[in-house]
Amino acid sequence: MSLQIHDSYRPFLPKRVICGQQTESIGDEMMQSNRLLPILLGVVLVSLTASSVFADPLFVGGNVVVGDRYAVTTIRGEARAWIDGRWVIGPANLQLLVQVTYVGPHNIVFKVLSGTFQVNYKPYTIDVGHWRGDYNRDTHTDVYQGPATAPDGRLGHFVLYGKDTTDTQQGVFMTVRSDFRGEYGALWHIELTSYCTRLI
Repeated sequence: MSLQIHDSYRPFLPKRVICGQQTESIGDEMMQSNRLLPILLGVVLVSLTASSVFADPLFVGGNVVVGDRYAVTTIRGEARAWIDGRWVIGPANLQLLVQVTYVGPHNIVFKVLSGTFQVNYKPYTIDVGHWRGDYNRDTHTDVYQGPATAPDGRLGHFVLYGKDTTDTQQGVFMTVRSDFRGEYGALWHIELTSYCTRLI
């Protein structure tokens, strides 16, 4: 016994019940969307891969290799110390040219080729031959350290800690902080906003 549907009920029925042709068109649309799905997934994966590469500043412009050179430039910096019962606050400036000496899966080691370091308008002489740096590719942090001579002739060992903050396609912005004994034994705290970029 076949079921007869009155014409007055047809507008309320699903389209696939009304017409076999509409069922075929729905099936065609599903087939096309299934074909597009792998393409869309591929585009997403490629974009994610590109993002993760550019998130590492030492990958900007391509893979890092031994011999690559990077410039670290201070955009703005502040130094402060408690001297003679009051806070002394002045500018701080760090400029470094570094060269990659080792590339590993989790870190990159480099040496300092040249550099200048000023605290409150007074230059500290960097012993570039003994300065080294290490960049952690997992945490996007770095450490620069080495000896320098204060304006009064005092020799000190400086350790500067950097942290990536904002990535660009040309380099990366980072903050650099350090506490050290400077001129006349004053304990200085510096905080820098710097920019690191690879030299071509």
